[in-house]
Amino acid sequence: MNTLTIAWRNIWRHKLRSLTVMCSVLLGISAGIYAAALMKGMLEGRFDHFIENEISHMQVHHPDFVREPEPAYTVATEGDALQALQGLPGVSAATARLKVHGMIASANYTGGVQLIGILPEMEEATTGFSDKLMAGENLSSDDGNRILIGYALAQKMKVDIGSRIVLTFQDVDQEIVSAAFTVKGFFQTISNRYDEGVAFVPAAYLGSHLRTGRAYHEYAILAEGMDRVEDLRPGVEALFPGMRVRSWDQLSPELSFWLEAGGVVSYAFIIIILLGLTFGLLNTMLMTVFERTRELGMLMAIGMNKRKVFALIVMETLLLAVSGAVLGLGIGYGLVRLSAKNGIDLSALSDVMRELGFSSIIIPDVDTTFLLLIPVMVVITALLAAVYPALKALSLNPAEAVRE
Repeated sequence: MNTLTIAWRNIWRHKLRSLTVMCSVLLGISAGIYAAALMKGMLEGRFDHFIENEISHMQVHHPDFVREPEPAYTVATEGDALQALQGLPGVSAATARLKVHGMIASANYTGGVQLIGILPEMEEATTGFSDKLMAGENLSSDDGNRILIGYALAQKMKVDIGSRIVLTFQDVDQEIVSAAFTVKGFFQTISNRYDEGVAFVPAAYLGSHLRTGRAYHEYAILAEGMDRVEDLRPGVEALFPGMRVRSWDQLSPELSFWLEAGGVVSYAFIIIILLGLTFGLLNTMLMTVFERTRELGMLMAIGMNKRKVFALIVMETLLLAVSGAVLGLGIGYGLVRLSAKNGIDLSALSDVMRELGFSSIIIPDVDTTFLLLIPVMVVITALLAAVYPALKALSLNPAEAVRE
């Protein structure tokens, strides 16, 4: 009878104890997988919001506009740069924008806002912004002094659809300009901070007040996929010589950091769980060794060498840990797939989630690499937990152990 068979039979000599240890491993692994999947889902939702609604995959600006966003720093182009952008291989959509910081005022509120002049049809193709419209109508290219504001900002200003508001900002000559706008609609994203700080108007109307002519402050590019972003850079830089071309990770380094940190935290969470389980395994195997002192002494007395005794204790520990881990992987992954079908609805906490900048619908997701590494970590944990009990077994004196 080989060591594996003996070890498997030994762990079932105390069924309740073994099942308790296996369940501890099972619950720890499945909970760790699900928590990691929730974190990844939350971060991916935030990432999608930034890419789709704010920064796209790549942007082009005047070098000075990056340092100091003044209205005069527009992107220099030759010909129809937007059409040329849309024709580049790997570009899914592209749009141009005007951006200026100013003051927005109603009868009840005055505050700062970033006013963005958009090309409605191209903006829709690039960001799908109409999906975020919760009241009123979207802008059209022939709108004049119509404006879209965030629902959170509308509540502060105490305005409704059709209300008149005034915006004050500087033009390219740093002259103060005031313009009246009529609210055409409200939008709502996953971030209250964004909704309170941004307003959208037709680019043509804003440009006439800024006196930028047909120039724009920003070109935003949506790639066909994340893997195509860097491939686009040479073509975009050729279209805009001397301008600053930045990809999403350069535009928002904190977003890149959070995506990387999320993965690190997931592994750290699993490691902490496994460290806790290590002490449970160690305690169980120590109890097993003390209870089987006479048995182990007899085995060594009749010729079982120390290497086999050591291997027996290690194998029992591995079987306990791996059995629980396999079940935990299956249950954890099953829960993630089940939850991902419709997502986890946290609408009851939507106000809190929007304050934090996260979607109230979380789609759990887990990397295959993460799942494949968990069994490796479990095996390492089990080996660490088995070392001391196995050494304790080896320290037994066969003659004394048999007499106990």
